[in-house]
Amino acid sequence: MKPELIITGTPVTVSELLDARSRRARRQKELLCRPGAHSLISFSMNMPGEIKRFPLLLSAFEEGLKAIREQIPSNDIQYYEESRENTGPEALFLLSSEAAFVKQITSAIEENHTLGRLFDMDVLDVSGISLSRSILGLPPRTCLICGENAKICARSQRHSMELISWRIAQILNDYFRNQAADMAAACAVRSLLYEVSATPKPGLVDRNNSGSHKDMDFFTFLDSSAALIPWFRDFFCIGWDCCRETEDKLFDRLRFAGQKAEKSMFSATGGINTHKGLIFSFAILCGSLGKVHAGIWSPLNSGDVISLCRRLGAYSLPDFSASSSAKTAGEQCHAAYGITGARGEAAAGFPSALTLGLPALKHWLHEGFSLNDSSVLALLTMLAKVDDTNMIHRGGRALALESKKEAADILSDITAGSFTEKLTAFDANFIGRNLSPGGCADLLAVSLMFLFLESSYLTTPFN
Repeated sequence: MKPELIITGTPVTVSELLDARSRRARRQKELLCRPGAHSLISFSMNMPGEIKRFPLLLSAFEEGLKAIREQIPSNDIQYYEESRENTGPEALFLLSSEAAFVKQITSAIEENHTLGRLFDMDVLDVSGISLSRSILGLPPRTCLICGENAKICARSQRHSMELISWRIAQILNDYFRNQAADMAAACAVRSLLYEVSATPKPGLVDRNNSGSHKDMDFFTFLDSSAALIPWFRDFFCIGWDCCRETEDKLFDRLRFAGQKAEKSMFSATGGINTHKGLIFSFAILCGSLGKVHAGIWSPLNSGDVISLCRRLGAYSLPDFSASSSAKTAGEQCHAAYGITGARGEAAAGFPSALTLGLPALKHWLHEGFSLNDSSVLALLTMLAKVDDTNMIHRGGRALALESKKEAADILSDITAGSFTEKLTAFDANFIGRNLSPGGCADLLAVSLMFLFLESSYLTTPFN
């Protein structure tokens, strides 16, 4: 992690900083003259050096604003203003609360927030005096580098600007990396849990039964999903941390991590394959999320993520030609019919999820169906059109094609009143023939992942 890749922006002069400080002091005085004012928070960022404004610092500033608003009652805030000039972001909160009470709150934020060491939250009383931490019996703020008195270190210039910049960049990078990784992993595991919970699904494990699977049940999938949480997070962090490596190297790193994730899955399930295909898909997707996010330090554009998925996924396609003998169901289907399965979906940017699963989810939700029922109908939508390698492996090509038509027929005449009856009968039909659309189940999880990412993470919807 190089500070110059994070701390980027327009340098400011000493004169500009002094002018900004003077303007802030005048504005503080003006606001404190307003009737009913008892205190004022002047919030800025501790950022030494010539660059005072850059994307991650602005994001940290937003976190500080959020912390203040969470701790200060909204009816205490009489007035608020902010600026985000090159001299650094600033915010002023004019409050009806007494200054000592407010100082307790801001000091707690500075001491306890992960980014608190970068926050500078001065509290002024009605006379314009800035309250010291000592009035609360608190020790002086500590140095970012050595943990001693920060003012003493600053006056003596004990630490180089290069070292201080590195430490600030590290704090910012780690905070936002971890925050984003947690969000991506939460979306991923939520997708797995919603997929297995969607009921009734034809031939698949759900809340009603184990479908055509005698070696697993609903709880097997819960165990597997829980075991994979740290790996989804790891996939994202690999993408973020290795964002400036070549894409072939990134793919190798993701594959290596995916192999370890598989071992965790098998350990949790007693050797049963619940999510092997999804581990591959989510390694590509979460890794792409991490790399794109690290590259722009801002909310993500879905097109950039999918484009990277295509490029990373393409590195898996030579596996088919490199394999002298087809071992997995997917490899056997490729050898017999040229179907590329999960690898092909990733290399094409998950088209079945984007053009079939996700639109179906949105359509049925718009029609008033529950997320459970919409998920099942999205599964049927893909079953009707996708060549599912698991279906072909279990029932042969002809039976798989027949099942696609059956799924399409159900979709053509579905109503809220007929949903449960028709899908329960379809499930029994698949169980009787030992069929299981495991590939489409994985695509449903990917579709749900896209749905959840749109609502919580991305700035643009998937097209």
